[in-house]
Amino acid sequence: MARILVTGGAGRLGRHVVAEIAPHHEVTVLDHIAPASDLPSIQASILDRDAMAPAFTGQEAVIHLAAHDADAADRVDETEFLRTNVEGTFNVFYLARRAGVRRFVHCSSVAALNISHENPPEYLPIDQNHPCRPTGAYGLSKQMGEQVARRFAMFGDMEIVCLRPTLVVYDWVVHTLITTSATVDGPPVPAVPKKPEWQGYDEVIPGSRSWVSGFDAGRAFRAAVECTDPGFGPWFVAATDNHTHLPTLQLVEREFGPLPEDHAPERFAADPRASIYDIGPTTAALGWEPRERWAEVIARLFGPDGLDDPRPLEELFP
Repeated sequence: MARILVTGGAGRLGRHVVAEIAPHHEVTVLDHIAPASDLPSIQASILDRDAMAPAFTGQEAVIHLAAHDADAADRVDETEFLRTNVEGTFNVFYLARRAGVRRFVHCSSVAALNISHENPPEYLPIDQNHPCRPTGAYGLSKQMGEQVARRFAMFGDMEIVCLRPTLVVYDWVVHTLITTSATVDGPPVPAVPKKPEWQGYDEVIPGSRSWVSGFDAGRAFRAAVECTDPGFGPWFVAATDNHTHLPTLQLVEREFGPLPEDHAPERFAADPRASIYDIGPTTAALGWEPRERWAEVIARLFGPDGLDDPRPLEELFP
């Protein structure tokens, strides 16, 4: 067992990460809100070094998740985004190094690349060498956070692993995600009614946008703590498939225009719904690979007949 500090451990992703590692390690949560669990915790802002400094004493590893996420864009301005996500990240790295932490797992995001209409992929599958051209404050803050991580990695006295999760899909958004995606990609739609506690997205998530379940994301962060010699990365954390029934290359062409250069045509021939992100290096470095594909998430939440379509899930989402 290792002593691990998880910043942002009371947040949405943080709860999945803590649930995954707490049975195996001694976990302390650092967050500005109290965690729902009874784990040791310190309530402090990552902008307040003095308040959070005691949390680092005696820790062997740090998982840094605390940040404004993309959903905060309608609540905070760009200055606050950058201050929290960049200055706060610097503070966490600084205190971890000062406390002698041996391994640091930094949560970045594929938003650092800004794969979008304004910055379509230059080639497929997208690897860790793909250019980053963020324009929004969130993506920019994640790219800058990676540069902070690289700066501390250069000192050589703390192993630093950088993870880039794709869209983390929690169980309570799946119903809405299927429903809204169907407006763009076509049916199927859920046959089961939406529960009041299930939330959703206000935006329609493009079909080519990769995803990963909260369960598998938590497993990736545990792997980054436990594996031997993982390297810096940045390593993508994504499911192996897309979250629609359409072939990925069809989605890419529809959403970005002419198809980019395909560096691995056998990939999409073998799995037409393969993710646009290459997680092969992640698996090689961390020993992690996702366990859930989209059909398995649907079956787990809604059962085999949870969609308004007579075809079996395995046929809809091969």
